[in-house]
Amino acid sequence: MIISMDADYDIIVIGSGAGGGTLAFVCAAAGKRVLLVERGAADVTSPYSPQNGAPRPHNESETLIQKRPYDDREIELNGSAARLYMGGMIGGGTSVYGGALLKPHPEDFSPGKYYRSRIPAEIHHWPISFETLRPYLSAAEQLYLVRDVADTHIGADTVLPNTATHAIDLANGSVAVQKDGLPLVQINKTLTASALQMGLNPYRLPLAIDPSKCLRCDHCAGFVCPTGARRSSSQLVAQSISRGDSLTLRTQCEAHLFEREAGNRLKGIWLKDRTTGTLSFVRAKRYVLAGGAIGSAALLLKSGIEHPMTGRNFMMHFSPVVIGLFWRSTGASETFVKQIGISDFYYGTKNLPEKMGIVQSLPAPGPLMMAKSGMKRVPLWVLRFLRARMLPLVGIVEDLPSPENRVLVDPAGSIRLHHQFTDYDRERGAELSRQMSTLLSGAGAIHCVTGLAPSAEHVAHQCGTIRFGSSRKHAVADPDCRLFSQPDVFVADGSFMPTSLGVGPSLTIIANAIRVAGIVASEV
Repeated sequence: MIISMDADYDIIVIGSGAGGGTLAFVCAAAGKRVLLVERGAADVTSPYSPQNGAPRPHNESETLIQKRPYDDREIELNGSAARLYMGGMIGGGTSVYGGALLKPHPEDFSPGKYYRSRIPAEIHHWPISFETLRPYLSAAEQLYLVRDVADTHIGADTVLPNTATHAIDLANGSVAVQKDGLPLVQINKTLTASALQMGLNPYRLPLAIDPSKCLRCDHCAGFVCPTGARRSSSQLVAQSISRGDSLTLRTQCEAHLFEREAGNRLKGIWLKDRTTGTLSFVRAKRYVLAGGAIGSAALLLKSGIEHPMTGRNFMMHFSPVVIGLFWRSTGASETFVKQIGISDFYYGTKNLPEKMGIVQSLPAPGPLMMAKSGMKRVPLWVLRFLRARMLPLVGIVEDLPSPENRVLVDPAGSIRLHHQFTDYDRERGAELSRQMSTLLSGAGAIHCVTGLAPSAEHVAHQCGTIRFGSSRKHAVADPDCRLFSQPDVFVADGSFMPTSLGVGPSLTIIANAIRVAGIVASEV
């Protein structure tokens, strides 16, 4: 094994997803020398490369069954080996996400009255307020070119102002938030009209998708976008490099181990080139963890940078799925149908006044994923027939933090993940499923399939393992997302979150990364 010494940097960022890619972009634009380390490939374009000038169709087998764009590590999940659906290429999860970027509700940041005595206040407490994060949420929308922001409404206060921060002015100029999103397909117009008649308040999902480039693919979430219409952090990285920023990208490069020195500082980090096996030692003034709630916590544990809370309180949303089946085609097998959100049940229902989250439409699963989900004996033509006539809805149920849900590393360095949903999660999920069934039936569904949920391999919305807080007794990082025990290390992925919110965390992660980027850049 070859060992080499590499150059010094101002900032080393580990992971190029929503948090890492965004932070690296902002810091490089501020003139800092940034090394961005990504264990995955630069791209997985071969299945999507153009043929005769047109992008190739999505390949469900290569993408979702063979998991080409996904992390190739085998992780022990609740005692069994598994390959998880985690982004495994430049851009991380933003290269395969559905593009929905939703604001949390202000009360998500002080949720004590909703949790009662289920978890102690010091665990669910956010050390910053919604108002502190508000301008960064708007900046994140601008940076990711989110459409239909004005239609988003979560709870009482619906539209937040789009105020750019200095970081984005510096990094990308003043970029106006777009409001000309994808036109609603007919089934979603029907769903919207029905929901309005029920006294609900449906809205267009705020999507980071450029309609001028979008092919309206029936497959979207889970696949690499063939045209780049769906905004990702990989585009930010490419933009930064192309304009000559001092950003160095190393793909197929794994953060192997932090090396510490006296004085509570890091000496540097060992990186491993996954194609050659070469080890290199690099140094920086500041280091940023952004490898995901699983990967970032594992690196700290492997490096011996421990805290009683590191790796604990792993969260991901409990996501019940209800599929409505209709007499006529919904267009789900032909075009993009993930367009509608409903937040009326964010804080529960009359039957169950407990904190829940949003409901949103989903793309219809492809035949291979339908077969994988328990329909292996159903003929392919039947699966295709059903897919053309379905509309799935998913509930986002806030997963409460629990120290028993955690990331561990064994002596050989392999990752172990333990996570179980509670009866409380399932009770709220069942109530939200009833509401989704009512919505779909009102829109004309002749039958609703309930009791569905993503497989355990789906760990989207992962967060919580390096939580930030006001006290080192209850948090791993301080309000600036700086590790209490290692002041030259910050966290910029979903690991920092004390709770999982009632919406997908992507926009919150991006916003916090912009906030932390300003802090890190000011110190080097």
